Amino acid sequence: MRLVSNLPGLARHASGFTLIEMIIVLVMIGILAAMIAPELVDLNQEAERASADGVYAAAQSATGINFAAMRAGRTGAARIIDGATLIQAMESRPLGWNDSGNTISFQGKSGMLYAIAVTGGETGTNKATLSKNW
Repeated sequence: MRLVSNLPGLARHASGFTLIEMIIVLVMIGILAAMIAPELVDLNQEAERASADGVYAAAQSATGINFAAMRAGRTGAARIIDGATLIQAMESRPLGWNDSGNTISFQGKSGMLYAIAVTGGETGTNKATLSKNW
């Protein structure tokens, strides 16, 4: 509805936004974005850590399964003594993880290094022991 009046004191209504209203809305959106941005960065780091925790849990499970298979007399299974045999026991290399010496590791986008070390090799009576550095 458009009201136009030639009488003094009566308002004229027009459609659309004024420039100042647009600027105020843009400033408010900018302030909200500045408040949310740090939270999004923290979510990436939390996601990396959760992923690394999942790989650690899978590695722990692999050591138990491998030890049980060795005790049951499965032939062809290698004892877990280093990072390479740990990856082999896990049956597939976790995406982005590398083995070197006694460890498997992942360099996160945040710069954090996640490493799982074989601190005690598998023996005939004990499963391999692992530790993590995060």
